[in-house]
Amino acid sequence: MAVKICTHCGESNVEGSIICVVCGNSLKDARIEGTSNVVKDYSGNSTTTICQHCNERLAQSSVTCKYCGTVVSKTVKGSRYYNDHISSDEGESGGSTPMETFGRGCLWLILGTLGLLLIAFITRSTINIPWFIFIPIVIFVFWMASKKSK
Repeated sequence: MAVKICTHCGESNVEGSIICVVCGNSLKDARIEGTSNVVKDYSGNSTTTICQHCNERLAQSSVTCKYCGTVVSKTVKGSRYYNDHISSDEGESGGSTPMETFGRGCLWLILGTLGLLLIAFITRSTINIPWFIFIPIVIFVFWMASKKSK
């Protein structure tokens, strides 16, 4: 992005500025630094962005809205990250994200283990669960954890 440097105070101003934003000096003879917007090719980035707070059209590649000051967050809806981390109130229903499933599954495994330890402590005995029963239980717990209830 090109900027005009004020000859009076040295402040950087937007490329199309006529007067300096700091001292009010004319930028008619100011030097331009950076790549001019006229030279840049924006053909691959032709979508317009709307501010989510005030619904005003945002300047291309802006970081904040010039009308309300809201920080612009750009999300590419086709990306894998967006699809994996979309919240349930934005249209996805029924399923869980991988982290929700993992967390819920671990919680149920921990609670089950504590329950078995409590039973073993009360009965003053040991509880042996063979691997061929334990593994299907773990799979079942994570499968149940992936089913999100409302």
